[in-house]
Amino acid sequence: MLLDQRVGFDGLRNRSDVIRAAIHSYLESTPSHALVSTVKFHIGTQTQKLLGDLYELQGISPSEAARAGLELYMRQSLADAQTLSMQLDARVAEMRDKTQPHEDHTA
Repeated sequence: MLLDQRVGFDGLRNRSDVIRAAIHSYLESTPSHALVSTVKFHIGTQTQKLLGDLYELQGISPSEAARAGLELYMRQSLADAQTLSMQLDARVAEMRDKTQPHEDHTA
């Protein structure tokens, strides 16, 4: 039934076309190297349009844009985590200085 539902979409004329397209899509999305993995996610029509515009303007494919966006996100997340860690370390050091006796207060 699912095969029949796809007939008529995207130029698919019959079940065989649907099966060929599915196999092609599977092979295209499967990494060719064992150490590479694939991430799949859904995007809306507005994002599709923006990705199409990006490709037309700069020749950047949706896959390249997604990879660059993921790398940017990870860099920013790590920078945020490092900044937070540094802020916490500084605050802990500040509080230690306030609570530990100084040499001028010891007998």
